[in-house]
Amino acid sequence: MPEMRSHVCFAGLLLVGAAVYFSPISALAKLVFENETYSHICLIPLVSLFLLMTERKSIFAAAARTPAAGFPVCAAGLVFYGLAILLRGHLSSQAFRNQDVPNDYLTLCMAGAVAWVVGSFIAVYGLRAFKKARFALLFLVFTIPIPVFLLDAVVTALQHASAEVADIVFRLAGAPYHRSDLVFEFSNVAVRVAEECSGIRSSLSLFILSIITGHLFLRTFSRRVILALAIFPVTVLKNAFRIVTITLLANYVDMRFITDHWIHRSGGIPFFAVAMGMFIPLVWALRRTEKSGTETDEKGMVVTIVR
Repeated sequence: MPEMRSHVCFAGLLLVGAAVYFSPISALAKLVFENETYSHICLIPLVSLFLLMTERKSIFAAAARTPAAGFPVCAAGLVFYGLAILLRGHLSSQAFRNQDVPNDYLTLCMAGAVAWVVGSFIAVYGLRAFKKARFALLFLVFTIPIPVFLLDAVVTALQHASAEVADIVFRLAGAPYHRSDLVFEFSNVAVRVAEECSGIRSSLSLFILSIITGHLFLRTFSRRVILALAIFPVTVLKNAFRIVTITLLANYVDMRFITDHWIHRSGGIPFFAVAMGMFIPLVWALRRTEKSGTETDEKGMVVTIVR
């Protein structure tokens, strides 16, 4: 186990980083509490810390200081921060969902902050310890806001895919309607699949959950990739189910289901449960396929798995 002096040194480097990146961290904290799209970010450091603590024996058993390898990573983080300050005027002036601080500016800043944390860890505990702790440390990447151009592309893809699947479900239900792109017109109501229907928040939550679940419960890299990629169709199906449910209730039962009913305003939790109802069996099925046979892990080594 490393000496207490090593832990104090690492804590000191983290405090220095907190002082250097105080401004963007404060701005990000504002977004976390004002914008639900970023609400998951506050939990990411806690998850990383939990993973480090649960695996601390194996991680710190390999500890050996390598400042020559760690400090260049810290320097790269400072370069990212410098670029963010230098290019701030050229980045998008409007953040995703109309926030005060440019989203892409925070993307570069927080990339630098994560690099500082990783570099500090390598400098104090060494590369061998980093290899054992890399998942917990690299999990901090989820504290970095997604660039607006990428986030918009994901939202648009989810929005249109959800409309297509909802169209199929409406046809199967036999409900008469007319469709014009993202607009569905029924006898008593017309609905448009807006970006709020994309489920970007639940998509991010499910994607992060898939990464953690794959790390904890799946042994092979291929299954982890399948689980992560499956989040898109799971989210689309969940969105379509929500669109169809609310629309048909509004058209045939009460218009208030689409205007001021709780199921429209804050019904995300029950529909998220629908997504979990698809996610959990998928994890179980992927685990079952690992019970026997051979597989190639993320290092390219062939692993034999026995019952």
